[in-house]
Amino acid sequence: MTVNQPFTPSNFHFNRQVLDCVIGGVSAIDTPRLNIHTRDEAKQFITAYGYDLDSPGDTELLWGIHRRAVALIQEQFLNEGENIPMDVADPTTLGDLSKLLILASSRLEAHHELQKWSCAVLRVMHVFVHLRNDLFSAFRDQIQASLLKPLQDAIVVDDIAGKSVLGPNEPRGGIQLHKFEIKPFKTTASSAIKLLARSERVALSLLDKIGVRFVTRSLFDSFRVVRFLVDQHLISYPHIIPDQSANTLYPINLFLEVMEELKAIEKRGEVVDDNVVREALMAHLAESKDQANYLEKLNEFSGPDYRFLKFINRKLVTVTIGEGGDKKPFSFFYPYEVQIVDVETYSRNMSGPMAHDAYKDRQRRKARARVLGEHLR
Repeated sequence: MTVNQPFTPSNFHFNRQVLDCVIGGVSAIDTPRLNIHTRDEAKQFITAYGYDLDSPGDTELLWGIHRRAVALIQEQFLNEGENIPMDVADPTTLGDLSKLLILASSRLEAHHELQKWSCAVLRVMHVFVHLRNDLFSAFRDQIQASLLKPLQDAIVVDDIAGKSVLGPNEPRGGIQLHKFEIKPFKTTASSAIKLLARSERVALSLLDKIGVRFVTRSLFDSFRVVRFLVDQHLISYPHIIPDQSANTLYPINLFLEVMEELKAIEKRGEVVDDNVVREALMAHLAESKDQANYLEKLNEFSGPDYRFLKFINRKLVTVTIGEGGDKKPFSFFYPYEVQIVDVETYSRNMSGPMAHDAYKDRQRRKARARVLGEHLR
Protein backbone atom coordinates (compact mmCIF):
# COMPACT_ATOMS: atom_id res chain seq x y z
CA MET A 1 0.00 0.00 0.00
CA THR A 2 1.31 3.44 -0.94
CA VAL A 3 1.27 6.05 1.82
CA ASN A 4 0.94 9.66 0.74
CA GLN A 5 3.98 11.55 1.91
CA PRO A 6 3.65 15.22 3.00
CA PHE A 7 4.89 17.65 0.38
CA THR A 8 8.39 18.86 1.15
CA PRO A 9 9.59 21.84 -0.91
CA SER A 10 13.03 21.64 -2.42
CA ASN A 11 15.84 23.11 -0.36
CA PHE A 12 16.82 24.97 -3.51
CA HIS A 13 13.50 26.69 -4.20
CA PHE A 14 13.37 30.45 -3.61
CA ASN A 15 10.52 32.83 -4.39
CA ARG A 16 11.90 35.48 -6.73
CA GLN A 17 9.31 38.09 -5.78
CA VAL A 18 10.03 37.74 -2.07
CA LEU A 19 13.77 38.07 -2.61
CA ASP A 20 13.20 41.11 -4.82
CA CYS A 21 11.17 42.78 -2.07
CA VAL A 22 13.45 41.91 0.85
CA ILE A 23 16.91 42.37 -0.64
CA GLY A 24 16.32 43.48 -4.22
CA GLY A 25 14.95 46.97 -3.65
CA VAL A 26 11.53 46.27 -5.18
CA SER A 27 8.40 47.61 -3.50
CA ALA A 28 5.76 45.04 -2.58
CA ILE A 29 3.34 47.23 -4.55
CA ASP A 30 5.26 46.32 -7.70
CA THR A 31 4.98 42.55 -7.34
CA PRO A 32 2.55 40.97 -9.81
CA ARG A 33 1.00 38.48 -7.35
CA LEU A 34 1.16 37.01 -3.87
CA ASN A 35 1.94 33.40 -3.00
CA ILE A 36 -0.90 32.52 -0.61
CA HIS A 37 -3.23 29.60 -1.27
CA THR A 38 -5.12 28.77 1.96
CA ARG A 39 -6.92 30.74 4.66
CA ASP A 40 -4.36 29.56 7.19
CA GLU A 41 -1.54 30.98 5.07
CA ALA A 42 -3.51 34.21 4.67
CA LYS A 43 -4.02 34.48 8.45
CA GLN A 44 -0.31 33.99 9.11
CA PHE A 45 0.61 36.53 6.44
CA ILE A 46 -1.79 39.12 7.90
CA THR A 47 -0.60 38.41 11.46
CA ALA A 48 2.99 39.15 10.40
CA TYR A 49 1.65 42.26 8.66
CA GLY A 50 0.24 43.47 11.97
CA TYR A 51 -3.41 42.39 12.19
CA ASP A 52 -5.43 39.39 13.38
CA LEU A 53 -8.19 38.04 11.12
CA ASP A 54 -9.79 36.35 14.14
CA SER A 55 -10.06 39.67 15.99
CA PRO A 56 -13.43 41.40 15.37
CA GLY A 57 -11.81 44.80 15.90
CA ASP A 58 -9.02 44.16 13.40
CA THR A 59 -11.42 42.63 10.89
CA GLU A 60 -13.75 45.62 11.09
CA LEU A 61 -10.81 47.99 10.65
CA LEU A 62 -9.51 46.08 7.60
CA TRP A 63 -12.94 46.01 5.97
CA GLY A 64 -13.08 49.77 6.43
CA ILE A 65 -9.70 50.12 4.69
CA HIS A 66 -10.97 47.79 1.94
CA ARG A 67 -13.97 50.07 1.35
CA ARG A 68 -11.73 53.14 1.14
CA ALA A 69 -9.37 51.41 -1.28
CA VAL A 70 -12.22 50.37 -3.57
CA ALA A 71 -13.66 53.90 -3.47
CA LEU A 72 -10.29 55.49 -4.32
CA ILE A 73 -9.77 53.21 -7.31
CA GLN A 74 -13.29 53.85 -8.59
CA GLU A 75 -13.09 57.62 -8.15
CA GLN A 76 -9.51 58.30 -9.23
CA PHE A 77 -8.17 55.59 -11.51
CA LEU A 78 -10.88 53.96 -13.61
CA ASN A 79 -11.67 54.95 -17.15
CA GLU A 80 -15.16 54.93 -18.58
CA GLY A 81 -16.43 51.38 -18.87
CA GLU A 82 -14.00 49.95 -16.30
CA ASN A 83 -15.38 48.37 -13.13
CA ILE A 84 -13.97 46.41 -10.22
CA PRO A 85 -15.60 42.96 -10.17
CA MET A 86 -18.12 42.49 -7.35
CA ASP A 87 -16.22 39.36 -6.24
CA VAL A 88 -13.43 41.74 -5.22
CA ALA A 89 -15.23 45.02 -4.47
CA ASP A 90 -18.30 43.90 -2.51
CA PRO A 91 -17.62 42.69 1.07
CA THR A 92 -20.76 40.56 1.07
CA THR A 93 -19.75 38.76 -2.12
CA LEU A 94 -16.11 38.46 -1.04
CA GLY A 95 -17.14 37.20 2.38
CA ASP A 96 -13.68 36.85 3.92
CA LEU A 97 -10.64 39.08 3.51
CA SER A 98 -8.42 36.02 3.24
CA LYS A 99 -10.07 35.33 -0.15
CA LEU A 100 -8.66 38.61 -1.42
CA LEU A 101 -5.12 37.38 -0.75
CA ILE A 102 -5.85 33.96 -2.24
CA LEU A 103 -7.31 35.52 -5.40
CA ALA A 104 -4.28 37.83 -5.63
CA SER A 105 -2.09 34.71 -5.70
CA SER A 106 -4.03 32.71 -8.28
CA ARG A 107 -2.40 31.54 -11.50
CA LEU A 108 -5.60 30.07 -12.96
CA GLU A 109 -6.58 31.54 -16.32
CA ALA A 110 -10.19 31.66 -15.15
CA HIS A 111 -9.14 33.96 -12.30
CA HIS A 112 -6.99 36.30 -14.41
CA GLU A 113 -9.21 39.37 -14.02
CA LEU A 114 -10.00 38.67 -10.36
CA GLN A 115 -6.29 38.23 -9.64
CA LYS A 116 -5.48 41.58 -11.26
CA TRP A 117 -8.20 43.47 -9.40
CA SER A 118 -7.43 41.78 -6.08
CA CYS A 119 -3.83 42.94 -6.36
CA ALA A 120 -5.02 46.45 -7.22
CA VAL A 121 -7.21 46.66 -4.12
CA LEU A 122 -4.48 45.23 -1.89
CA ARG A 123 -1.94 47.75 -3.20
CA VAL A 124 -4.16 50.65 -2.22
CA MET A 125 -5.08 49.05 1.11
CA HIS A 126 -1.37 48.73 1.90
CA VAL A 127 -0.84 52.46 1.39
CA PHE A 128 -3.90 53.35 3.47
CA VAL A 129 -2.61 51.15 6.32
CA HIS A 130 0.68 53.04 6.38
CA LEU A 131 -1.01 56.42 6.24
CA ARG A 132 -3.39 55.47 9.02
CA ASN A 133 -0.49 54.63 11.32
CA ASP A 134 1.63 57.71 10.57
CA LEU A 135 2.43 60.01 13.51
CA PHE A 136 0.54 62.83 11.81
CA SER A 137 -2.73 60.94 12.07
CA ALA A 138 -2.31 60.69 15.85
CA PHE A 139 -0.87 64.12 16.68
CA ARG A 140 -2.02 66.38 13.85
CA ASP A 141 -2.96 69.46 15.90
CA GLN A 142 0.18 69.43 18.05
CA ILE A 143 2.44 68.92 15.03
CA GLN A 144 0.82 71.77 13.12
CA ALA A 145 1.14 74.18 16.03
CA SER A 146 4.76 73.31 16.70
CA LEU A 147 5.88 73.62 13.07
CA LEU A 148 3.78 76.49 11.73
CA LYS A 149 3.22 78.93 14.59
CA PRO A 150 6.86 80.17 14.85
CA LEU A 151 6.90 80.93 11.12
CA GLN A 152 3.54 82.68 11.22
CA ASP A 153 4.60 84.74 14.24
CA ALA A 154 7.63 86.04 12.32
CA ILE A 155 5.38 87.62 9.66
CA VAL A 156 3.59 90.90 10.21
CA VAL A 157 0.59 91.50 7.94
CA ASP A 158 -0.51 95.01 7.08
CA ASP A 159 -4.03 94.48 5.73
CA ILE A 160 -4.48 98.15 4.86
CA ALA A 161 -1.31 98.37 2.78
CA GLY A 162 -1.75 94.82 1.55
CA LYS A 163 1.77 93.85 2.60
CA SER A 164 3.31 91.00 4.52
CA VAL A 165 6.76 91.49 6.00
CA LEU A 166 9.01 88.74 7.30
CA GLY A 167 11.06 89.92 10.28
CA PRO A 168 10.06 93.61 10.33
CA ASN A 169 12.50 94.30 13.18
CA GLU A 170 15.42 92.52 11.56
CA PRO A 171 18.61 94.70 11.64
CA ARG A 172 19.06 94.43 7.86
CA GLY A 173 15.43 95.37 7.31
CA GLY A 174 12.34 93.23 6.97
CA ILE A 175 11.70 91.19 3.84
CA GLN A 176 8.53 92.18 2.05
CA LEU A 177 6.67 89.14 0.79
CA HIS A 178 4.41 88.89 -2.21
CA LYS A 179 2.72 85.93 -0.57
CA PHE A 180 3.11 83.45 2.28
CA GLU A 181 1.28 80.16 1.73
CA ILE A 182 0.64 77.27 4.05
CA LYS A 183 0.35 74.15 1.98
CA PRO A 184 -3.15 72.69 2.22
CA PHE A 185 -2.95 69.55 4.31
CA LYS A 186 -3.07 66.55 2.06
CA THR A 187 -6.22 64.51 2.23
CA THR A 188 -5.69 60.82 2.80
CA ALA A 189 -6.67 60.21 -0.82
CA SER A 190 -4.14 62.77 -2.06
CA SER A 191 -1.40 61.26 0.10
CA ALA A 192 -2.26 57.77 -1.13
CA ILE A 193 -2.03 58.84 -4.78
CA LYS A 194 1.36 60.45 -4.15
CA LEU A 195 2.69 57.28 -2.48
CA LEU A 196 1.31 55.08 -5.24
CA ALA A 197 2.87 57.24 -7.93
CA ARG A 198 6.42 56.88 -6.63
CA SER A 199 7.95 53.42 -6.25
CA GLU A 200 10.44 54.59 -3.62
CA ARG A 201 7.78 56.13 -1.39
CA VAL A 202 6.27 54.74 1.79
CA ALA A 203 4.33 56.73 4.37
CA LEU A 204 7.45 57.26 6.46
CA SER A 205 9.06 59.10 3.54
CA LEU A 206 6.08 61.33 2.82
CA LEU A 207 8.01 64.41 3.83
CA ASP A 208 5.77 67.20 2.62
CA LYS A 209 2.54 66.52 4.45
CA ILE A 210 3.10 69.95 6.00
CA GLY A 211 4.69 72.71 3.98
CA VAL A 212 5.00 76.47 3.53
CA ARG A 213 5.91 78.67 0.58
CA PHE A 214 7.51 82.12 0.74
CA VAL A 215 6.95 84.12 -2.45
CA THR A 216 9.33 87.08 -2.45
CA ARG A 217 9.46 90.23 -4.53
CA SER A 218 12.90 89.41 -5.96
CA LEU A 219 15.45 86.68 -6.48
CA PHE A 220 17.76 88.37 -3.96
CA ASP A 221 15.02 88.38 -1.33
CA SER A 222 14.56 84.63 -1.76
CA PHE A 223 18.11 84.09 -0.51
CA ARG A 224 17.50 86.64 2.25
CA VAL A 225 14.63 84.46 3.49
CA VAL A 226 16.99 81.49 3.83
CA ARG A 227 19.43 83.62 5.82
CA PHE A 228 16.67 85.02 8.03
CA LEU A 229 15.23 81.60 8.89
CA VAL A 230 18.66 80.39 10.02
CA ASP A 231 19.78 83.59 11.79
CA GLN A 232 16.52 83.83 13.73
CA HIS A 233 16.67 80.10 14.60
CA LEU A 234 13.35 79.40 12.97
CA ILE A 235 15.03 76.40 11.38
CA SER A 236 17.97 74.36 12.61
CA TYR A 237 20.05 73.59 9.55
CA PRO A 238 21.64 70.43 11.06
CA HIS A 239 18.14 68.94 10.84
CA ILE A 240 17.82 69.55 7.10
CA ILE A 241 17.50 66.31 5.10
CA PRO A 242 20.35 66.80 2.60
CA ASP A 243 19.11 64.66 -0.28
CA GLN A 244 15.76 66.46 -0.28
CA SER A 245 17.14 69.95 -0.89
CA ALA A 246 16.82 71.55 -4.30
CA ASN A 247 17.98 74.82 -5.84
CA THR A 248 16.94 75.48 -9.40
CA LEU A 249 16.45 79.21 -8.81
CA TYR A 250 20.02 80.54 -8.90
CA PRO A 251 23.32 78.68 -8.35
CA ILE A 252 24.92 79.22 -4.94
CA ASN A 253 28.45 79.58 -6.31
CA LEU A 254 27.50 82.41 -8.68
CA PHE A 255 25.25 84.06 -6.09
CA LEU A 256 28.10 84.33 -3.60
CA GLU A 257 30.42 85.73 -6.26
CA VAL A 258 27.90 88.49 -6.99
CA MET A 259 27.54 89.20 -3.27
CA GLU A 260 31.28 89.77 -3.03
CA GLU A 261 31.10 92.25 -5.90
CA LEU A 262 28.18 94.08 -4.29
CA LYS A 263 29.95 94.27 -0.94
CA ALA A 264 32.87 95.97 -2.68
CA ILE A 265 30.52 98.47 -4.37
CA GLU A 266 28.79 99.13 -1.04
CA LYS A 267 32.15 99.67 0.66
CA ARG A 268 32.97 102.36 -1.90
CA GLY A 269 29.88 104.23 -0.81
CA GLU A 270 27.94 103.67 -4.02
CA VAL A 271 24.19 103.08 -3.98
CA VAL A 272 23.17 99.44 -4.23
CA ASP A 273 19.42 99.37 -4.81
CA ASP A 274 17.14 96.57 -5.96
CA ASN A 275 17.79 97.29 -9.63
CA VAL A 276 21.56 97.16 -9.19
CA VAL A 277 21.29 93.83 -7.38
CA ARG A 278 18.99 92.32 -10.00
CA GLU A 279 21.14 93.45 -12.93
CA ALA A 280 24.29 92.13 -11.25
CA LEU A 281 22.72 88.73 -10.67
CA MET A 282 21.35 88.41 -14.19
CA ALA A 283 24.55 89.63 -15.84
CA HIS A 284 26.78 87.25 -13.89
CA LEU A 285 24.53 84.29 -14.64
CA ALA A 286 24.61 85.10 -18.35
CA GLU A 287 28.40 85.46 -18.32
CA SER A 288 29.15 82.39 -16.21
CA LYS A 289 26.34 79.96 -17.00
CA ASP A 290 28.88 77.21 -17.75
CA GLN A 291 30.04 77.41 -14.12
CA ALA A 292 26.52 77.38 -12.68
CA ASN A 293 26.09 74.70 -10.00
CA TYR A 294 22.38 74.10 -9.55
CA LEU A 295 21.08 71.43 -7.21
CA GLU A 296 18.40 69.64 -9.15
CA LYS A 297 16.25 66.90 -7.67
CA LEU A 298 14.34 65.22 -10.45
CA ASN A 299 10.58 65.21 -10.04
CA GLU A 300 9.00 63.59 -13.06
CA PHE A 301 5.65 65.20 -12.29
CA SER A 302 6.81 68.82 -11.95
CA GLY A 303 8.73 69.08 -15.19
CA PRO A 304 12.24 70.45 -15.82
CA ASP A 305 11.24 74.13 -15.83
CA TYR A 306 9.83 74.25 -12.31
CA ARG A 307 12.18 76.62 -10.43
CA PHE A 308 12.50 77.16 -6.69
CA LEU A 309 14.54 76.82 -3.54
CA LYS A 310 13.34 73.88 -1.47
CA PHE A 311 14.39 72.01 1.61
CA ILE A 312 12.91 69.60 4.13
CA ASN A 313 13.54 70.52 7.75
CA ARG A 314 12.89 68.30 10.75
CA LYS A 315 11.77 69.70 14.05
CA LEU A 316 11.63 67.99 17.40
CA VAL A 317 7.96 67.95 18.39
CA THR A 318 6.84 67.14 21.93
CA VAL A 319 3.29 65.96 22.58
CA THR A 320 1.48 64.57 25.60
CA ILE A 321 0.33 60.98 25.67
CA GLY A 322 -1.60 59.01 28.24
CA GLU A 323 -4.59 59.91 30.33
CA GLY A 324 -5.23 61.24 33.82
CA GLY A 325 -2.25 60.86 36.09
CA ASP A 326 -0.39 58.78 33.52
CA LYS A 327 0.22 61.66 31.10
CA LYS A 328 3.80 62.05 29.95
CA PRO A 329 5.71 63.83 27.19
CA PHE A 330 6.58 62.02 23.98
CA SER A 331 9.05 63.57 21.51
CA PHE A 332 9.80 62.81 17.88
CA PHE A 333 11.21 64.55 14.81
CA TYR A 334 8.69 65.53 12.17
CA PRO A 335 9.53 66.84 8.69
CA TYR A 336 8.05 69.77 6.83
CA GLU A 337 8.79 71.35 3.47
CA VAL A 338 9.86 74.93 2.86
CA GLN A 339 9.71 76.41 -0.65
CA ILE A 340 11.05 79.85 -1.50
CA VAL A 341 10.63 81.52 -4.87
CA ASP A 342 10.48 85.01 -6.31
CA VAL A 343 7.17 86.26 -7.70
CA GLU A 344 8.30 86.29 -11.33
CA THR A 345 9.34 82.65 -11.20
CA TYR A 346 6.28 81.76 -9.14
CA SER A 347 4.01 83.08 -11.88
CA ARG A 348 5.77 80.93 -14.48
CA ASN A 349 5.60 77.87 -12.23
CA MET A 350 1.86 78.25 -11.81
CA SER A 351 1.06 78.31 -15.52
CA GLY A 352 1.27 75.98 -18.52
CA PRO A 353 2.50 72.39 -18.18
CA MET A 354 3.87 73.07 -14.69
CA ALA A 355 0.50 74.13 -13.26
CA HIS A 356 -0.86 72.26 -10.26
CA ASP A 357 -3.73 70.55 -12.11
CA ALA A 358 -1.35 69.24 -14.78
CA TYR A 359 1.03 68.04 -12.07
CA LYS A 360 -1.77 66.15 -10.33
CA ASP A 361 -2.95 64.60 -13.58
CA ARG A 362 0.52 63.25 -14.37
CA GLN A 363 0.77 61.90 -10.83
CA ARG A 364 -2.64 60.24 -11.05
CA ARG A 365 -1.80 58.51 -14.33
CA LYS A 366 1.41 57.08 -12.86
CA ALA A 367 -0.45 55.90 -9.74
CA ARG A 368 -3.08 54.19 -11.91
CA ALA A 369 -0.39 52.30 -13.81
CA ARG A 370 1.06 50.94 -10.55
CA VAL A 371 -2.28 50.12 -8.95
CA LEU A 372 -3.57 48.22 -11.98
CA GLY A 373 -0.18 46.63 -12.64
CA GLU A 374 -0.03 48.12 -16.13
CA HIS A 375 3.72 48.68 -15.80
CA LEU A 376 4.21 44.96 -15.05
CA ARG A 377 2.59 43.69 -18.25
